[in-house]
Amino acid sequence: MTWLRKTRSVLIALALAVGIGCLIGARELTHGGSNAAAAPIDAGPRAAGGPVVLGLVDTDPAPVNYGLPPVLQSGTVAEVFVKEGDEVKAGQKLYQFDDTIQRSDVKRAEAAVAYAETKVKEAETGRVQHAESLKVAQAMVDGGKQRVEVTAEGYRLASTRLETLFKAEGIKEADWPARKNGDPTLFQAKAEWIAATNELTIANAKHEQLKTVDPEIKVKESQAAVEQAKAELAKAQKVVDLCVVKAKMPGTIEQISISPGTTLGISTRTPALWLIPAGSWVVRAEVEAEFAHRVGPDLKGKTVTITDHTDPKLTYSGVVRRIPRIFLLKRSNAENFLGGDTRVLEVVIEVSDPAPAGKPPLAIGQRVRVNLGQ
Repeated sequence: MTWLRKTRSVLIALALAVGIGCLIGARELTHGGSNAAAAPIDAGPRAAGGPVVLGLVDTDPAPVNYGLPPVLQSGTVAEVFVKEGDEVKAGQKLYQFDDTIQRSDVKRAEAAVAYAETKVKEAETGRVQHAESLKVAQAMVDGGKQRVEVTAEGYRLASTRLETLFKAEGIKEADWPARKNGDPTLFQAKAEWIAATNELTIANAKHEQLKTVDPEIKVKESQAAVEQAKAELAKAQKVVDLCVVKAKMPGTIEQISISPGTTLGISTRTPALWLIPAGSWVVRAEVEAEFAHRVGPDLKGKTVTITDHTDPKLTYSGVVRRIPRIFLLKRSNAENFLGGDTRVLEVVIEVSDPAPAGKPPLAIGQRVRVNLGQ
C-alpha cells in the first residue's frame, strides 16, 4: 500500500505531461509551427507577371473516341478498315458492324412505301369515280324531274279527257270523282306520276349524299401515309448507313481495341478506337482560384514557356490563345473515381512546335508545367 501511494503521484505527473505534449503537437499540425509552413502552397515557382501552373497537352479540337453508334443497342464488328497510326480523311470508313437485321428493316420499309403508294392510286381512282358518280346522280335527278313533269301532264290530260266525256254524256259533276276513281286509265296515269315523284326524291337524296363525300380526304390521307412510310424508310436506311462508322474529321488513328467479331453494347466503356485530329496542338493550363488574379487579359497573345512535368530542362514554346472568364471543373476530375469539385480557369496555349529538333516530342495527354510569367 505504501508503494502504491508513492507511485500514484508519479503516474499522474506522467499523464499530465503526455496530455500537454499531445495538445502542443496537434496545434503544430493544424496551425503550423513556422511562418514557412503557414504560407499557401504555390502551383510552382513564381515568375514575374504570373504563376507556373500545371497543364495537359491536347489537340484542338480534342481527340475523339469512337464506339457503338447511338442508333444501336449492341452490334458485332464485321470489318475494320484502319490500323493504328493510319492517317485518315473526314468521311473515311473506320469500321463496320454487321447490318443483316438493319437491312431487313430497310426491305420491310420499302415494302410499306410500295403498299402506301398503291393506296394513293386507289384514292385517286376513287376521286375520278366519285366525279363520275356525281354526274350520273345529277343526270338521275334531271331525268327524274322530267319524268315527274311528263307523268303529271299525262295524269292531267287523262283527267281532262274524262271530264270532257262526262260532260258530253250529261253526267252530273258531283258524280265525276267517283267515276274518275274507277277509271283504270286515270288510275294508271296517277300511279306513274306518284312513282316518278318518289324516284325523284330518292335521286335527290343520293345526289346530296354524294356531294357530302370529299374524295380529296382519302387522297391526302394516302399521300400522308406514303410520306410517313418514306420517313420510316429513311430512318431504317440511316441506321444501315451508321453501321459503317466514318471519321468525323481528318486525323491519326490510335489505340484500336476491336477486331472482326468483337461485340459492343451500350455498357461497353472501352472505345473502339481513338482519332487524334490533325491541326494545332495546345496545352490546357489549369489556373486555380488563388492564382487567377495573376492571369489577366493582357497575357493573351504572349509567348510562354512550357516545361516537362518531370524534367524542367525540357522546354517548349507556346502562345496564349484564350483566357476564359469562367471556373470549370478540372478535366482530371473525370478520371478520378471519387470525382471532385476543384474548379480552374483553363487557359489555352497553342504549342509553337510540339516536336522541336533535339528534344523529345510532346505527346497528347502529357503532363507539363506552364510559366505564365514568361
